[in-house]
Amino acid sequence: MQKICKQVVCFLVLGLLLMPSLQPKAQAQDAVVSYQTFYDDLSPYGQWVYDPNYGNVWVPNVEPGFRPYATEGHWAMTEYGNMWVSDAPWGWAAYHYGRWTYNSYYGWVWIPGHEWAPAWVSWRSGGGYYGWAPMGPGYIPGRPYEYPDNYWVFVGPEYLYHPHVYSYYEPRYNTTYIQRTTYINETYEDHGSHTTYYYGPRREVIERESHHPVEVYKVSNASEPGNSHVSNNTVQIYRPAVNRESANTAHPANVIQGSGHPVGRAENFSPTERQQPAFRQEVQQQHMQQQRSEPPVRQQPQQHIEEQRPQPQQHMEEQRPQQQHMEPQQRPQPQQHMEQEQRPQPQQHMEEQQRPQPQQRPQQQRPQPQQRQQRPQRQAPPVHEERRK
Repeated sequence: MQKICKQVVCFLVLGLLLMPSLQPKAQAQDAVVSYQTFYDDLSPYGQWVYDPNYGNVWVPNVEPGFRPYATEGHWAMTEYGNMWVSDAPWGWAAYHYGRWTYNSYYGWVWIPGHEWAPAWVSWRSGGGYYGWAPMGPGYIPGRPYEYPDNYWVFVGPEYLYHPHVYSYYEPRYNTTYIQRTTYINETYEDHGSHTTYYYGPRREVIERESHHPVEVYKVSNASEPGNSHVSNNTVQIYRPAVNRESANTAHPANVIQGSGHPVGRAENFSPTERQQPAFRQEVQQQHMQQQRSEPPVRQQPQQHIEEQRPQPQQHMEEQRPQQQHMEPQQRPQPQQHMEQEQRPQPQQHMEEQQRPQPQQRPQQQRPQPQQRQQRPQRQAPPVHEERRK
């Protein structure tokens, strides 16, 4: 009995020691949010549009040439499979919940969803290349789905996990890569959330084909929405559990009724096209018209600017006569001082002191010997002679 009790105690101790290692996966999605978090957090980065088939969808404010899972991010091998690490502040939501599709009027459109995955994409491999394409709405992993050819992006295995993977994409119009590759149908099931998604290529296969080691990252939960961060062999990302029922009660604060342009099925697009879709152009025109209308609240700062602009001009006009007043006082003074005081003084001093002095000195010395000669000493002899007579 004692041995049995000791064994039971040992099993309990081992169980307590192993619980912390199992705890991160059990608590992978502690926080629970509603669809309202999507609506509020993504509103500054795009426009919400109501679609009759998919409900509220999101059109991001992105530059021409944008493609989901192809720009502004890179791949990383994690404990949950191949994960897209986005550089966009809204990437925590649009790349890990819901699906993407393309519409010729809206451009790329994101349809929200409540299931989290490292990336909602399909994978292909073959001929020394790997490719992926964003999954459309309503698509379930494991079932056949036809993508437009230009949805796929192909790259060599040595560049799959490169931080700038978008610099190594192969030509997107070449269907040869699609013909030489096949689907990677290997899926992964998250037992905590009961979500199934495509795992993507395995680490050992990539290492064998690329001849480089592949690092496997852990996934850590961030406390708030924002960019994903990779540090210390860990990818930190905000990934809360989403209440599925909240999709019927939550609403965006600003939504456009787009019933005239339904999203519909996925459409082809031009990857090299640099023009904004028609929807983006209309939104920009509406924004310009709102600025031109200038409601009273916006006119106040303009009036304040108009009131301030004449002030510096008046101030300049008031200062200009002061400058004129300074000109007759300050500018003539140095001239008069130079002409009357400085310039005449050296001339008078040179004329009166230096030049006249040598002339006066000889005039005073010359008459002295003449006066000595004119003294009446020479007239003495005649007087003496008269006395002799």
